[in-house]
Amino acid sequence: MSPSTRKNLIIAIVPLMIAVVFLQSLLDPQLKQIRGAQRTPLVGLSNEFILGPLLGLQQAVAGLLWIRADEFFHEGDYDAILPIVRMVTWLDPHQLDVYITGAWHLSYNFTDSSERSDRRYIPAAMKLLEEGDANNPTVYDIAFEAGWQSIDKIKNYEQAEDWFRKASLRKAADEAGRVTKSPPMFVRHQLAHALARQGRIDESLAVWKQCLTESEEKVKENPNDSSVRNVRDSQRHNYLLNLKRKFSRYTHEIDWPVDRARTQSVNEQTGEPTPRDAYLMTDQKEVTSRANAFRRAGEPVPPMGVGQPRPPATRPLWDTAFDTQKGGTTTVTFPSAKVLDIKGQMAVGDGARVTIRLQDEKWREPKLKDFTFSVDRSVTLMQDQHSVRNYTWGRKIDMSKDPKMYSFSGEYYFLILEFNPRQTSPFIQDRFGWSGEGITDKKYLITIPPMREGQPPLRMIRKVYRLSRAQIMGSQPVTEKDVVPNADFDRFQRELQQTASR
Repeated sequence: MSPSTRKNLIIAIVPLMIAVVFLQSLLDPQLKQIRGAQRTPLVGLSNEFILGPLLGLQQAVAGLLWIRADEFFHEGDYDAILPIVRMVTWLDPHQLDVYITGAWHLSYNFTDSSERSDRRYIPAAMKLLEEGDANNPTVYDIAFEAGWQSIDKIKNYEQAEDWFRKASLRKAADEAGRVTKSPPMFVRHQLAHALARQGRIDESLAVWKQCLTESEEKVKENPNDSSVRNVRDSQRHNYLLNLKRKFSRYTHEIDWPVDRARTQSVNEQTGEPTPRDAYLMTDQKEVTSRANAFRRAGEPVPPMGVGQPRPPATRPLWDTAFDTQKGGTTTVTFPSAKVLDIKGQMAVGDGARVTIRLQDEKWREPKLKDFTFSVDRSVTLMQDQHSVRNYTWGRKIDMSKDPKMYSFSGEYYFLILEFNPRQTSPFIQDRFGWSGEGITDKKYLITIPPMREGQPPLRMIRKVYRLSRAQIMGSQPVTEKDVVPNADFDRFQRELQQTASR
């Protein structure tokens, strides 16, 4: 090696060592927060990981680091992946997969011993996607992922709509990597689903119809392309099915088994099936039964007769009798510390789900200014869902095995039990409507005002308990005296939000 070469290498090593010290100083505090600094993602990395950035090879190093992250995935060492996600996005802010996979990892991979997600990480996941989308504002990919997490994990359909609309206006990369193509059609499909989940059915149908029109043109251009035909057929199925559901729920109730066996066509404007057999009353027994249902609900009986169209499926209102069916009530016990045993009754079809959420009394979703994968370990936030079977629901939830997720360090908590028709299965909605138009309850029915223009109000069931830490530790019983009126709970949440915004 010549003296000049040696001199140049020494000159290169000096800034390299400074960069290593600086990078390590950034990483160690973050690692300490999440896993006690027992191991760093840099252990075992070869020199190219360090030399690369100094030689202008940030993207190559980012790729190698992401390969290292994949190793941690396979080992199940999920904590170690988080700082690598941060490093890769610093080195190469245009690696879409890192943002998408990192956010998915935060939302879905951190779980308790019963596979319930640690929902404290969801704000961080969404903030990571927001950062990634801001760094890649021309492509649809990250915006679509943010929409998907909003509709699938968070159940915030308004937020999902915003992201899917944004994604639908972006571009996709072609085979050569040029961002010139229109985004895939499934982006707008999800937009239609997000609108339907809000009860904005006409807008959802308009999206399906627009997609179907475009696909029909593509089929004409490529009649032998089976993938194009399959997309078109799927769109037509969704469009017509939602039209029929709207007809059944709000115009005349369809007998779906009869409809599947006999319907030959569907009116593409109204959703009315042909022939009409599926929605005509079949015999006097059915007429009498439906008339009695109206009388029990205290509603006027509409004109009905054999061979006449049925009333809409959402009439008369159905009393869900939440926790009062057959005289029963919800029972909440803690047989041992941090072990919740809950049982309840609800007069709905099998498969409907009751959401159970246990949270600190003063918890509110944090509004992060910047992405961070650290969470407040003192916060307790548990969410689960229980399916109704034969009018009953409930199970035991053991939170004692996961003290890092469920510290119960506060004094008071809310246990929130909800049935939200917008989140339930279509066959349940066939009786209750997209927004609960067909349900009522003598004790726990609440109505949520529309959040957006064209959105109907949401009618849902909610029961709230206020519990002390002593009750959760099993030293005091939970009774109906701990139930908080919904109006009081809503007022408390508004006051909490106002305090936070000051």
